[in-house]
Amino acid sequence: MNTYNETLYKWSPGWATLRRLWMSIAVFVFILLGGTIGFILIERWSPIESFYMTIITISTVGFQEVRPLSQSGRIFTAFLILIGIGTVGYGLGNLAAFFIEGELKELFRARKMEKIIEKLKDHIIICGYGEEGRHAGEELRRSRVPFVVVEKNPELVEKLQEEGLLVVHGDATEDQILMKAGVLRARGLIAAIPEDAENVFVTLTAHVFNPDLTIVARAASESTVDKLFRAGAKKVISASEIGGRRMASVLLRPNVVNFLDIIMHDEEFALRLEEVDIHRNSPFVGKSIRDLHIRELTGAMVIALHREGQPIQVNPPAESILQANDVLIVMGNDEQVEKLCELAKSPVGASLREK
Repeated sequence: MNTYNETLYKWSPGWATLRRLWMSIAVFVFILLGGTIGFILIERWSPIESFYMTIITISTVGFQEVRPLSQSGRIFTAFLILIGIGTVGYGLGNLAAFFIEGELKELFRARKMEKIIEKLKDHIIICGYGEEGRHAGEELRRSRVPFVVVEKNPELVEKLQEEGLLVVHGDATEDQILMKAGVLRARGLIAAIPEDAENVFVTLTAHVFNPDLTIVARAASESTVDKLFRAGAKKVISASEIGGRRMASVLLRPNVVNFLDIIMHDEEFALRLEEVDIHRNSPFVGKSIRDLHIRELTGAMVIALHREGQPIQVNPPAESILQANDVLIVMGNDEQVEKLCELAKSPVGASLREK
């Protein structure tokens, strides 16, 4: 497995030119060494004289020879000039490309992005930024949850970088790419690659690296659902199943669907659904929903209560006593939800980061 820095340079935009530049330097040094040794062996000159002769030969400055050359020395010098000119020209071309084409800027941007990703913890990794991945990213941005995109399309990677997203350029099925995205420190992973086989492989690999990782995977075919669960996915989203249910719901319950769409996806609408974690040290522990006066103090409404190991309880009784690790599902505007999270000492969207 490649190291972290090796992986970065392998996939950073300026890596190819930088590698060619270093190869040019290495070849140039090799020619200097070879020319010096050649003059020592052929002309029986001292190392200093041989090195100086190699320099003026490669640079073609036209200085006078150190000493008259033998027939063998002239043939060796001719080949040395040809090789030297080619190497120097190739190196200067790479050096110009490195600066003129903006690849130095791209390299620094990749280095900066690497440092940001390296410091991330409890973030989400989105593998594949197609339609599903893009919608997932928009929702995470709306919820202010940090995430890293893994995408192998270079044009899309460039576009996402211009938008300010954290992106790892590479194939999500490769171990080093997931490591670069911080799979060991992440809390969740979304496998949204169009090909089911790749989603299965990504899910399996990520689960092996981080068994505590919450993995949500996309399945285009229903036959892949069980495979994704066996690979380690906690939740599998079947595009055909979700699409079919939604179409039926639009016909049967159009107003309900429109209402939920507005809450979940309309950024201009005030209300939103959010999860509020009740941690062990929360002042809410041991108190009933009635005693907390949530509606009066914050304006948010408690829609449901999820207790670990139990089904979600919709519209929980006011007498329900909250326990550590409970999750309240509430509805309200940004100000109301943030005020409730402050009272509960729970960061907004905490379930994504601390579950």
